[in-house]
Amino acid sequence: MTKFRFALAFFLFSTCFNGISFSQDADSVKQQKKVKIIPLPAIFYTPETRLGFGALTSFVFNLGDKTTTRNSNFQVLAAYTLNKQIILQSKHNVFTKDENLIFNGELSYYDFPILYYGVGNDTKKEFEENLEYQVVIFRERVLKKIKNNLFAGAQYRYTNLYDLKFEPEFLVDEETRLKSQTGVNSGLGVSVVYDSRDNVLNAREGAFIEVSNFFHGKGLGSDFIFNRYTIDARKYWAISDNDVIASQFFGEFNTSNTPFREMSLLGGETIMRGYYNGRYRDNQQIAIQGEYRRQLLPWLGVTAFSAFGDVASDISSFELSDFKWTAGGGLRLMVNKSDRINIRIDYGIGNNTSGFYFAFAEAF
Repeated sequence: MTKFRFALAFFLFSTCFNGISFSQDADSVKQQKKVKIIPLPAIFYTPETRLGFGALTSFVFNLGDKTTTRNSNFQVLAAYTLNKQIILQSKHNVFTKDENLIFNGELSYYDFPILYYGVGNDTKKEFEENLEYQVVIFRERVLKKIKNNLFAGAQYRYTNLYDLKFEPEFLVDEETRLKSQTGVNSGLGVSVVYDSRDNVLNAREGAFIEVSNFFHGKGLGSDFIFNRYTIDARKYWAISDNDVIASQFFGEFNTSNTPFREMSLLGGETIMRGYYNGRYRDNQQIAIQGEYRRQLLPWLGVTAFSAFGDVASDISSFELSDFKWTAGGGLRLMVNKSDRINIRIDYGIGNNTSGFYFAFAEAF
C-alpha cells in the first residue's frame, strides 16, 4: 500500500508539473490552435511486462503554423502489469513556433520486477533470476535551432534506483555487485540532432540523426562516475502513397564502472524486437534494423521488420559472428488519421526466442 500511495502521489505531481506548462502554451494560442486530446485504455503486452492495463492520454497540438512547425505531443500513462509492475510515465516532445526550440523529456516512476541473466553477450537462459527494484527517472533536453532541421543543445538525466531485492539461485556472485549499484545517477551532456521527419510519431519521409553524450560525476550529485555516447540514425522513404521503408542504426557506448541498469540493453519493443529487454546487457551496443510499412486501408496497415545487433564489454570485442538476429511482422491500427497515430501489434522471432508486442506509436 505504501508503494501504491507513493506511486499515485508521484503520478499526480508529474501530471500537474507537465500539465501546468502545457496549459500555459495552450491558453496563449487557443484562439488559433486546436489541442487534440486522445484518451485510450492502456492495454499493452511485451515480454518484459506480459499483459499491462491502465489509462493513456495523448495530447497533440501545434504551437505555430503547420507549414513551419511540426505537431507537438505530450503523453501520460498509468499502468499495472501481470508481472506486478507499476508504470507511471509522462513524456513530451514540444516544438515551439517555427521550431526555434525543441523540448523533449520524461518524468517517470517504475516499480519494476524484471528477469536478470547477468552481464555479457553469451549469458545462459537457464540462469534466469528474478530482480526487483524501484526507480524514478527525470530527463530533459532543450535544443536550439541552428538552421533548418539542425538543432543543438544541452540535456540532463537523473535516475534514482532503490529498494533492490535479489535472492539468486544461480548467479550468487552477482548479488553483492548489484546491491552496491543502487543509488543516484546524475548526468549532464550535449546533443546535436538533425531531424527532417514529417511526423515524429509516424514518419513517412525524412531523416533523424542524433549524436549525444552524458557525463555522470560526483559534482552533479551522481553516486557513480561514467560516460555515455549515443548515435541514433534513422531514414524514411515513402516509395508510394501507401508504402514506407524505414531504417535505423543505433549505437550506445558506455565507459567502465557503468551500473547494471545503465548498461546497454539488447531487446525490447523498439529495437531487436523478439528479445527480452536486457536478455543481454553490457557496456556497448550496436544494432541495425529495417522495416517495411504498408497501409492497406485508412485504418489498417501491416509491417515486416528485421534487425541485427549485439552487446560487448568494449568496442574491440564485437564479433560479427556473435551478432543476434530477429525478424517479424505486425499490424497497425490507426486511431488518429490526421496525425497518423497508430496502435501497433508486432511479433518478433530471434535466436531461440520470440516476443509479442501490443503498444502505442511506431517502434522508431
